Amino acid sequence: MTDLSPASGTPAKPALTRRQKAAVVVHLLISGGVDPGLRDLPPAQQRDIVREMARLRFVDRATLALVIAEFATELDSIGLHFPRDMARVLTTLESRLSLDVVDALNAELGPDAQPGDSPWAAVETLDTDAMLQLVEGETDEVAAILMSKLPAERAAELMTRLSVERAPAVATAFARTEEVKPTAVARIGMALGRQSAGRTSPAFETDGVRRIGDILNVARTSVRRTILESLDATDPDFANRVRKAVFSYENIPDRIDPRDLPKVLKEVDGNHLRTALAGTPEELASVKTFLLGNISSRLADQIREEIAELSTAPPAAEVEEAMGTIVATIRRLAETGEITLLIPEAERE
Repeated sequence: MTDLSPASGTPAKPALTRRQKAAVVVHLLISGGVDPGLRDLPPAQQRDIVREMARLRFVDRATLALVIAEFATELDSIGLHFPRDMARVLTTLESRLSLDVVDALNAELGPDAQPGDSPWAAVETLDTDAMLQLVEGETDEVAAILMSKLPAERAAELMTRLSVERAPAVATAFARTEEVKPTAVARIGMALGRQSAGRTSPAFETDGVRRIGDILNVARTSVRRTILESLDATDPDFANRVRKAVFSYENIPDRIDPRDLPKVLKEVDGNHLRTALAGTPEELASVKTFLLGNISSRLADQIREEIAELSTAPPAAEVEEAMGTIVATIRRLAETGEITLLIPEAERE
């Protein structure tokens, strides 16, 4: 990512380095409940991220918005990703290489290869049901080798799931694996790893649009708007797709079927609803009109009276929290299928 320049007309600030930007993105992802996969980085890079996060005390909203916009643009521009290590490349190419080349490359990995570099790593991530399917068509010896590469607890779980006929046969096969060469074990691991590739999840379960959309959904309104405006300027197509993935308080009139509103409000605490409506800014008056216009007249009048009786407007932080609670409730109901979010006509393809 390129260095950020200070905004025009504001006092000059030190530009964030690439490492500092990475630390900002990692902190934001973790704060939003997303695993950024730090453990997959080389140890030196993990240490660098920790040090930068410890040094960064405060990042203003404008800088945060620019960092996220830049990160989102780069995320969407990734066209092809190659494995980090030779073992994983071999897992992909093993069936297309001659055995002598595979053996020679396996020898290069050496005995000090990290556990994550092993061709068995993909197999070890499978759940027990997937492993059962994996060994179903394999010999007893292969099943014994697979169990030998697993932690004892997982191997025991797999053994107990085998049929009463298969389990003793596999146990007996352990004796026939004592003289198996390391290259043969590595070759079996790559073969099983290749079979498991179709069962394992990708590094991210969703695409870049959905991931940055999930981040913006929990970001403050001002941050979300600034980021979307920045994306509009740098990558309009990506920005348009992100907008479709984002659901915020201001989208309620366009995305909620009035017939679904009673289900939503039934799940929302009354205090949160009143706080959100009392603090709804003038530019979002349509949201307030929609919410009050699609509930009973008696309840709507009662809420209006309670708002009118407030001596002061609710604090901005409380309003933001209340709006966020309503949005979170809507998203939860949509994810469970209890309601269906509408697609605005302007965004339909």
